[in-house]
Order: sequence, then C-alpha cells, then structure tokens
Amino acid sequence: MALTLLLVVEYCPPSNNYFCTIPKPYSICHQPFLPVATADHLHGYQPDMEQDSDRAFIKDKNVVKRVVIKLGTAVVTKKEGGIALERLQVLCEQIKELRSQDYEVILVTSGAVALGRQALKDRILVHNSSSFHKPVELNGKACATVGQPDLMALFKTVFSEDVTQAQCLVTESDFRGKDFQKQLKETVEHLLSLKAIPLFNENDAVSTRTDPYEDSSGIFWDNDSLAALLAKELKADLLILMSDVDGLYNGPPSNTDSELIHTYIKEKHQGEITFGEKSRVGRGGMAAKVKAAVDAASGGIPVVITSGFDGHNVTRVL
Repeated sequence: MALTLLLVVEYCPPSNNYFCTIPKPYSICHQPFLPVATADHLHGYQPDMEQDSDRAFIKDKNVVKRVVIKLGTAVVTKKEGGIALERLQVLCEQIKELRSQDYEVILVTSGAVALGRQALKDRILVHNSSSFHKPVELNGKACATVGQPDLMALFKTVFSEDVTQAQCLVTESDFRGKDFQKQLKETVEHLLSLKAIPLFNENDAVSTRTDPYEDSSGIFWDNDSLAALLAKELKADLLILMSDVDGLYNGPPSNTDSELIHTYIKEKHQGEITFGEKSRVGRGGMAAKVKAAVDAASGGIPVVITSGFDGHNVTRVL
C-alpha cells in the first residue's frame, strides 16, 4: 500500500521557504534540512533517512485526535457510473472504528454533482419520447442540487443507525464573515461532542463562482481546498485526502516510470512533477490536491494523500 505524506511547518530563518515535519506540539527544527516522514513508514517501509523517531507522532492519540477526511468523487462512484456502495461500506466501517477509538472525524465528501447528473440523465432517458425532444445540457449546479439529498441518503445507509451524520453546506462567501467562522466552530464542536460526524460539501446551488477549478485565487476553490480550509479553521490534527490513486507521483500514475513521492517537499518537488489528467469524474485533480495539501500543511496540519479504493487505508494511517 502506498501513501504520500505532507507535513509542513515553516522553518525559522534564514530560509522560511523550507518545510519541516514537526507539527505542533513538537518544537520547530532549526536544522537546514530535516528528514521528513513518510506514511509508508507506518507499515514497515524504512526510507534511507535519519531521525525516524519524528514519524511516530501520527499514531499518538495525544497528538492526533481530530481528523478531516476528504472523499473524492472517484471514490464515491464507480468507473462505469453509479454508487460504489461496497467501497463506501468499507470506508465507513473504518470511520466508525476511528470513532469508537474516540477520534473526532469530520468528512468532506464530493459526489453530489455526479449523483445528480446520473439521476437527471436517467430521468431524461425515461421521458425522452415525451418531455425532452432535444438534447439537454445539464448544469452542474442543478446536478448538485438533485444529488445532494441522494448523497446524504447514501451515507445514512452505509453508516446505518450506529452513526449520526450532520449535513453542512458552505460557500466561499460564508467564510468571509467572522460571525460565520465563530458559528461554524461552535456548531461543529457541539456535533463532535455528541459523537456525530459532520459531512461537509460546497453548496454549489448558491455558490457565485462559475469556474472555481480554474480560478484558485479565492478562499477555497474545490472540495480539496475546502477540506484544507476546514482542517485549519477547526484545528484538526490531520487531513487525509482520499482519491483514486495511491498517492502523489512525479508523473502520471499510468506511466510505468513514474515514481511515488513518499514525502512532498515543495522546494524539492514542485518543479519535478508532471501532473496527468484529472480523475474521470473529479474536478480538481492531483494538482489541486497538492495545492490544497500544501496550504493545510503550511498551517501546521499534516496531510496524507492516499487511495480511497482500499477503505482500510483510513485506519492504516492512524
């Protein structure tokens, strides 16, 4: 199993553009270079680096208690379309296991647009001979509106009666208000105290951004960056981004000569990576994940990028 870990806290002078792997509550390292942790180390992988003791914190419940997990659209849905029910059942069982161990879990889940688009396409096919005489171009915001209830119903099914889920829809403009930020924290804290799992998604129906995935100048621009923002706002101890690939590669994962980057260091790797095409149904792609991960890691939040196709990766990380 492969994972990519991003642990970023700014170095002290003389160079504040480097990153080190000592998230709070550990002290900041003053060395010119600190060997960084890799998630593979958690499963017996031993890279040729020193100071491996700095890697153990991620399994320390005194350090990591609150976890934000982001599920991509390719994780929620099948390649041929429809819901990846078995995959989600495994993932949710693992999340329930974390919850039973007193971890606080916050989910950010994609998939509403894909589910809504499929539902609308099915309706068009059924009524094609009567209601729809011309090809219909489906609006993404309308698809999200249709798909959001289906997405919540899906999680209610896979979590069963053991877990209470709380739907939380937000827009970029919400975060511009201090009152909203205060209320967000109060609501989430109360939900977590009740052992509920907040499920966040962007409220696409009323979002004013028309092309959020090309314009990354805002507060957040997709669900990856939303997850990073929430991890910082809600003071999470770890962010896990789950996608359809094992981790971050230096080239398209489909290329046989592409190598997994076990630990990403911005100054070392950002010029060495050739990003491939985004996933079949996602909107951000790996480039967006890296940007979001670096954003979270720069705020002191360690980030793991891993495959959601193996639901056991959730508990393997922790």
